[in-house]
Amino acid sequence: MSSSFHTIDHWSSNLSISSLPSNCFLSDVVVFDVDEMGALLPSRRNELVPLAELASQSGTAVVTSDDLPLDSSAAIAIPVHCEQRVVSVVVLLARNSDGASESPIGVFEVWEPIGIYDEVALKDGYYGKMERFHNVSSFVRFERGSGLPGQVWQDRCSVIHDDLANHPGFLRAAGASADLLRTAIGIPVASDSFRSAAVLISSSLTPIARGMEVWTALADQDEFQLSSSAYYGLGDDYPLPIGTRCSSDLAPFTRLQKERRVLVTDDPNELLAGRDPDSATPGPTSGLAIPFFDGSTLTSITLFLF
Repeated sequence: MSSSFHTIDHWSSNLSISSLPSNCFLSDVVVFDVDEMGALLPSRRNELVPLAELASQSGTAVVTSDDLPLDSSAAIAIPVHCEQRVVSVVVLLARNSDGASESPIGVFEVWEPIGIYDEVALKDGYYGKMERFHNVSSFVRFERGSGLPGQVWQDRCSVIHDDLANHPGFLRAAGASADLLRTAIGIPVASDSFRSAAVLISSSLTPIARGMEVWTALADQDEFQLSSSAYYGLGDDYPLPIGTRCSSDLAPFTRLQKERRVLVTDDPNELLAGRDPDSATPGPTSGLAIPFFDGSTLTSITLFLF
């Protein structure tokens, strides 16, 4: 990605990335904080309140293509739970084609458990013009532990699959290859029980972010370990090998444990995850950190690096 972010708007306790690179699949990233009474705090994108409220009240992820800003073709709202209540809702908006002949390529999906069996099925999805991939996805069921949604359910942690056409764990690889999809990330939505897996799928041409990382807490909670990742266009020294460990006393882990809500930041020091700031260049200029909790304990975080 050659473009860069300009500013991040602050309104009440909410943050929103206000400018995205021209080839990004997303047109905006908005985070709504939720107070103890379940009310959403104000945001500069208050037209998205009904969608965020639906996700907050239902406790599960929601995809829609209705009643959105003109620059957006679809949206996914992902609630984040802590101590059995929703504390934040992340809303990601897919970019419209803006009159271009080629539409941005990407996918939003919500997979939920169905019936009496340990299976998940597609509940909601946005595929743009990718009808073949949509048709395949509509008829697929994943057992717990199988495929990306099933793996997210089993692990109760975000999972990234890169190089989808050749990834043994991505069971829709043929359809992904046909539609030029490269990277998928599954994000769990769970409180006392598993509610859904929100799945975002990127293409190489219009990636969702410049980098995505999943960090999981080790048993003693003193360190986090990089469990999966994917990168687009960050500096050669920025990517970290899987298995890298980082002290939980460093940002963004310590801030997420303290504040217990989604974090949007333009402070590079909060995005380094133990890297040397002098060598981790060019790095991201903004980021989104989604925490996952077991009760009040931070067990993993998902980073979107822009």
